[in-house]
Amino acid sequence: MNLFPVAYSLLSKQALTSHIADNYEFQEPIRLNYFLRGMNDTYILETGSGKYIFRVYRADRRNKSEIAFELDLLNDLHGNDVSVSIPIAKKDGTFINEFFVAEGVRYGVMFSFAEGNEKPIHTVEDSYLFGESVAEIHKVTENFRSEHVRGDLDLEFLIEKPLNLIELHMEHRPEDYRFIREKILGLKERLAMKIEKGLDWGVCHGDLHGNTNAAFTDDGKLTHYDFDISGYGWRAYDIAEFRLAREIHSGHNKDEVERLWEAFLNGYRHVRDLGENDVEAVSIFVVLRQLWLFGLCFRESELIGGADFDDGFIDSKMEYFRNVRV
Repeated sequence: MNLFPVAYSLLSKQALTSHIADNYEFQEPIRLNYFLRGMNDTYILETGSGKYIFRVYRADRRNKSEIAFELDLLNDLHGNDVSVSIPIAKKDGTFINEFFVAEGVRYGVMFSFAEGNEKPIHTVEDSYLFGESVAEIHKVTENFRSEHVRGDLDLEFLIEKPLNLIELHMEHRPEDYRFIREKILGLKERLAMKIEKGLDWGVCHGDLHGNTNAAFTDDGKLTHYDFDISGYGWRAYDIAEFRLAREIHSGHNKDEVERLWEAFLNGYRHVRDLGENDVEAVSIFVVLRQLWLFGLCFRESELIGGADFDDGFIDSKMEYFRNVRV
């Protein structure tokens, strides 16, 4: 009997708990809680020696080499005194677990727990601190090298693939899709001129919105985590998500957004230089980030269902693309 193809499977929590107990040096008791299904599956592990995060990557998203690149990056940052959530080795000294499931191989990695609390960034002090920490990541990784391969956050990633996904889900709204496509292609031409002048390129976190993926402690320490979308890209793109999150998710008015953005840039430039050409490109990358998120939502709808990504969802995105000024 042939098994029917599967796109996504959820590992048994009981079996996964046993696997962790057998393969890691943790003090009893061990309790595993399924925390979040997103671009991967995230578990919180509570042990007699403290908390940890266990991530199970989706088979359709990351291969072993791509994950190994991420772990090399985290270990390199940690070795250079940047506060990040780091991979935890198994008893045999390796980091990556393999789970053979219906859709192929899913890989799992244990990470240290980032102490502190996530919080939306609403103050210039926090924006400045966040800018410093992002610049530290960019500065330290200028000489980073890994033998493993990770996809670039390039124009294919930011524009071509999202547009192809969006087109498939907007066949019933061809005029709206043409509007988005023409607007994005216009921005692509403007970005090409910025690239020709020279944009800073290097390792990027890929999801630096400043609402999650960073934990703040009361004494001012900031720890970054979730480098699942990291790769080589334009640094202006890496910081554009912080700007986008202030514009559309924070509830701040225009003046407040500008104050937080200025504080972020001041913090960044306190650690590392950032040219005016890069800063000017951020407004373009803000729109491209929104395009990428639009495509991501449609991609994820194939796993979580399309109920939340109907015409009302498309309407909200169309409102953004019609009204945004760059």
